[in-house]
Amino acid sequence: MEATYKRSLRQLVGPVGVGYLRRAVPPGWVWAGLAVLVAAACLIELPATAAAALVASAVVVHWPRRKRPSLGYWRVMGLLVLALLAWAPEPDLLSHWFEHGLAVALLALAGGSALTHVLQARRLSRRLQHAADAMDDHSLLALLPGEAASLAQRWRAGDDSHANELAVVMHLAVMHAALAPQMQAGAVDA
Repeated sequence: MEATYKRSLRQLVGPVGVGYLRRAVPPGWVWAGLAVLVAAACLIELPATAAAALVASAVVVHWPRRKRPSLGYWRVMGLLVLALLAWAPEPDLLSHWFEHGLAVALLALAGGSALTHVLQARRLSRRLQHAADAMDDHSLLALLPGEAASLAQRWRAGDDSHANELAVVMHLAVMHAALAPQMQAGAVDA
């Protein structure tokens, strides 16, 4: 017996933008650990703080690719230069000012790159959510392959037997459709 009402497929999609943002930036416990790392380095000296900030910004920026950890080229170069300056003898006051100036510049770059990454991830998550919210049930059904579309029709009629699998497929389909214009414009790091 078919239900007299039709459920909206929007219920299966879920928050697309929030899901993207959760994968793009580290969770709160990682932020807390990075803050402790940088705060502990502040107690040592400025170049150590800059080195900790470089590592922290690499964690933030490369969080989506955390299974393939990377510091990035400019961060590695900054760490190497800081290490060389830390172990090199300081012949005069000018080299001390250079070391601290370089540390301040690297601190600013690290903070700027982490902030830029977070802001871009938030902006993209909002765009994805707006694109997902603009889709009606007809356009959502059009995104699905044949078998998934028939399962979605049955779900709308009240059959919950494949609801979990259908929710995953719907979420992925909406993410793909919402990201397609972004990827064509070159705004997404693929």
